[in-house]
Amino acid sequence: MRPLSVYIHIPFCVRKCAYCDFLSFPEDQGPGEAGKLQGRYFDALLAETDAAAEKLKRDSAAAVLVRCVYFGGGTPSLSDPERIREVLTRLEERFAFSEDAEISFECNPGTASCDKLQELRRAGIGRLSIGVQSFDDTELQLLGRIHTASQAVRCFEDARAAGFDNINIDLMAALPGQTRESLLGSVRQAVSLAPEHLSLYSLIIEEGTPFYERYAGEVPDPHFDRRDPDRADTGLSHLPDEITEREMLHAAWKELAAAGYERYEISNFALRGRRCRQNLTCWERGEYLGLGLGAASLLDETRFSNTRDLHRYLEAFRGSVPAEEKTLSGGEQTEPLSRIRENTEHLSAASQMEEFMFLGLRLTEGVREERFAAAFGRSVDEVYGEVLEKHIRDGLLMRADGRIFLTDYGTDISNYVMAKFLL
Repeated sequence: MRPLSVYIHIPFCVRKCAYCDFLSFPEDQGPGEAGKLQGRYFDALLAETDAAAEKLKRDSAAAVLVRCVYFGGGTPSLSDPERIREVLTRLEERFAFSEDAEISFECNPGTASCDKLQELRRAGIGRLSIGVQSFDDTELQLLGRIHTASQAVRCFEDARAAGFDNINIDLMAALPGQTRESLLGSVRQAVSLAPEHLSLYSLIIEEGTPFYERYAGEVPDPHFDRRDPDRADTGLSHLPDEITEREMLHAAWKELAAAGYERYEISNFALRGRRCRQNLTCWERGEYLGLGLGAASLLDETRFSNTRDLHRYLEAFRGSVPAEEKTLSGGEQTEPLSRIRENTEHLSAASQMEEFMFLGLRLTEGVREERFAAAFGRSVDEVYGEVLEKHIRDGLLMRADGRIFLTDYGTDISNYVMAKFLL
């Protein structure tokens, strides 16, 4: 069967965090009356699920087998658990699921009561990803988060009480004013809760966010070096410089390793057998179907995404008849997909090889040379010999046991390393 991951985007949130550039917005900023918008959105999501399932059934020579589902956002935990149950039920009606399918759900501690967590568990959610970001209240306030450190701890404890035995905690590093000790304090608090998985991402200043306005000044390039000491006078606490950031991250990695967490990807750590299946699908270039506003997909070596225009998305499925009430034929039910899907790109062999390398190198085990050869009919040396030789000579990559992977130094400057694999 054809393995597939499904990503479902829930764009609603209480308010935008100061650093966030994800496709999300408070409900009352969308078209329609506040309080009714989510209902319309979930109705459209169900109709898209029907249409996408029918299209895959027609286009695929092999039956699809869903191995994982991931609800992201936005703040999915802001939604009614009953609507989440409806989406999962519809997916299970339209697709075959593996017996051990991993169903993940992002959760904000400020929107997850004990009762709601219990309802989500009963709805079929098996893996919870809690967006803590920091266990320091000053840092949380600066980030614009809607929860406190004590609420984050209580959310985790409530999740355990609700029956969740697979929980991720998200943390952030290189925050304004953050020190090595304050980061380690958050890491140690997370470890004391004993989650099965932990993500630790460095802050990136993105254009269009309040943080960009505070820190970028008049710099026209949104990808400026946020650690430039000449740009430190912003009226707020300084961002850690590059050397300090590396020292902070290495200290955190050491702390996590001592607690039994394996770093299997640049920013992700897991206990044995608890790696995130959805993330691995992306890094290993597996196929995934994105449902919902702005969701991205990779199918048949073609990338595409849904519109980011909420009004357009809702209108595409207005009046759609549920599949169980009408026989699907002649593409009648899939036509709305053509109105929401955009940015379609069929990947060339060169693009596939590029992605294979720069996504695979994010994993600590790196790229397996035999997999590259099997996928493209060429050895990795034929395509990237010169780049590999230089990076190995410079101490950025290592080669052993048929694998090519980042060194510690290469991990520190991974964006530079990966950029060299663009043909």
